[in-house]
Amino acid sequence: MKVGIIGAGNLGMALAKNASRNAEVTAVKRNVVDVEGVKVVDRMEEVRDCDIIFVALKPDVFRKELEKIGGIAGNKPVVSFAAGVKLEEMEKCIKKPYRAMTNLAIEHRSLIAYYPAETLQQISFLDAEFVECNSEKELDVMTAYIGSSPGILAYLLHAFILSAIRDGVDYEKAVRIAVSSFKSTAELYGRYGLEGMVRKIATPGGTTIEGIIRVEEVQSALIEALSSASSKAKVV
Repeated sequence: MKVGIIGAGNLGMALAKNASRNAEVTAVKRNVVDVEGVKVVDRMEEVRDCDIIFVALKPDVFRKELEKIGGIAGNKPVVSFAAGVKLEEMEKCIKKPYRAMTNLAIEHRSLIAYYPAETLQQISFLDAEFVECNSEKELDVMTAYIGSSPGILAYLLHAFILSAIRDGVDYEKAVRIAVSSFKSTAELYGRYGLEGMVRKIATPGGTTIEGIIRVEEVQSALIEALSSASSKAKVV
């Protein structure tokens, strides 16, 4: 299987490295670099012979290149990982358009949201966890909650590190503790939910409940941050 990736920036290259585990990958990038397992080129025309094309361009660039990409793709499927560019726009120039969204962690393994349902047939070879969106509107929301969220949540993790340092933990240990705690939290939440975690971890008059009662402002700020990113994704 031959996969072409147009727009091998940060996300595009992460996709290329994942895809290269199960396919022959050609990635289009303005500045050609050496990447193990990936053929990097600087001309879109060089993906013409690929079986499928992924697009990871910025939305404005993708819109400018729609006609050219459609001509190169012909009857082959094109899966867009570009935020905000609707199927209706793609259909004007591309015969078989699909949409998906992921984040930089896809280089190793991450979540991919997709729409419509048939998109899964085009991306199932990737090493990923897949979630089907019920509508294109829901996929646009996923731009914030899958694509942008790592950049937002990183600030919470960093705040954790700074707090640990302030309380006397050295930097390297603080980083290890923060990363481990966030991973453990995700695992425990998936298993028990918030109420179950509180029941199991918080003891009457203990340290956990003392911290919980001060978290409300952070929770509200996170909701606003993610909602703002989601709103922006609808208008790019």
